[in-house]
Amino acid sequence: MKLGAQFYTLRERNKTPEGLRESFKAMHEIGYDVAQMSAICQIAPEALRDLSEEFSLPITCTHSPYDRIVNDTDALIREHKIYGCEVIGLGSMPGNYRGSVEAVNAFLKEIEEPVKKIADAGLRFAYHNHAFEFDPIGGTCIYDLLIEKAPALNFILDTYWLHYAGQDNLAYIRRLGGEGRLTNIHFKDMKTEPKGAICPCGEGVLDFATIKAQCEKSGVLYALVEQDNAPELGDEYAQMKVSYDHLKPLFR
Repeated sequence: MKLGAQFYTLRERNKTPEGLRESFKAMHEIGYDVAQMSAICQIAPEALRDLSEEFSLPITCTHSPYDRIVNDTDALIREHKIYGCEVIGLGSMPGNYRGSVEAVNAFLKEIEEPVKKIADAGLRFAYHNHAFEFDPIGGTCIYDLLIEKAPALNFILDTYWLHYAGQDNLAYIRRLGGEGRLTNIHFKDMKTEPKGAICPCGEGVLDFATIKAQCEKSGVLYALVEQDNAPELGDEYAQMKVSYDHLKPLFR
């Protein structure tokens, strides 16, 4: 299992190709092994591949725009193949699909053909959760509907948001990993005060040693550090190093 950086954490620094290059350099120097691309500047896939190779940070997954996933699937597949990324991820379903079981079914219907195209191309489509997917809906929840009704769907499990929603990270890791549907996971920590505040890994309440051990047992390949609020708290690179220093001993 490898430890990576989720570049959404660094989004304010990644608004230009030059800034993106600096982020690749900084994450490489900290010691991260892999990366996820999310909320980065416009850049040619060949140039992104070159950055990934220059700084020895393979791209394991992305968060891609929903409109492109649905309406520009073929081009998105080609781009991912250029920079060698096997997982096309969606950060969240659009809001109009969240209100009922029928709405979730409509979401699954709309992504059915893109998911098939992505799978036929030898790639995976993966859904990233927040907390709303665990709100009660029709006697179940959105997340369980996605798992049960779309067996071709993979997942990028977010440990913070599961904990925030009062769910058991280990149970979902076992479930999804056992089905071969979880290769990437977000490691993100939570403070007790102020309640729910995101913080660098090791400064909050999540037990990453236990989570990582379960990931290993369940076949998860990549743990990606994400800190949504890092741009508001000062030096994002320094905060990513705090998380790395806490987590790296678990990955030896």
